[in-house]
Amino acid sequence: MKKHHLVLLASVVSLTACSSASGPTYNAYELQSRNGIRTFQVDCHGILSTAKTCMKVATRMCGNEPVRLVDTTTPYRDGADPHSIVFQCGAAPAPAAAAVAPAPAPVEKVSLTGDAYFATDSAALTPAATAALDKLLNQQGDRHFARVEVDGYTDATGSDAHNQALSKRRADAVAGYLREHGLKADSFAANGHGEANPAASNDTVEGRARNRRVEISLQK
Repeated sequence: MKKHHLVLLASVVSLTACSSASGPTYNAYELQSRNGIRTFQVDCHGILSTAKTCMKVATRMCGNEPVRLVDTTTPYRDGADPHSIVFQCGAAPAPAAAAVAPAPAPVEKVSLTGDAYFATDSAALTPAATAALDKLLNQQGDRHFARVEVDGYTDATGSDAHNQALSKRRADAVAGYLREHGLKADSFAANGHGEANPAASNDTVEGRARNRRVEISLQK
């Protein structure tokens, strides 16, 4: 029996330099690496094989590192010890960090609201409108944006078709002014929404004035 243990130990030690080893009660060999980690298999057999033989061999093979089972094969009887194990040495690798969704690009918004920026039923910019846009341009300086989006809205007075067209022309006028006066962006978009998405009730003069607006979104 002492000779058997010496053979077992010598075979296990040699496995660190070789791809396989064997003894009276087991065969041990190295498999193809899994996920870049050395992987081994021990098959236990013979009349000298005892309970936990496979695990004892694996423990000796791993030395000071813990045995981490990858797979086992058990004989067809209840309570039997595995007669073949696949294992790796060392603690399990840390799970990969979950991918973090990138934060949405920050958006700055400016709104031109009320009657001061456009005459009634007109898309021409008033002096108050150009002054407000010039102030915006000066504030941005040399900043570059990925996208500038301009959305025009009207109150509920007039037909849907008329309001849609008017809101689009006003959005076009604002986007064109910003582009022509040096606002730097990869793209400009102008959209007309007519009376959709009201900011206030259309039942009052004040509410209708708030709904007549152009919103500017600056996306970095």
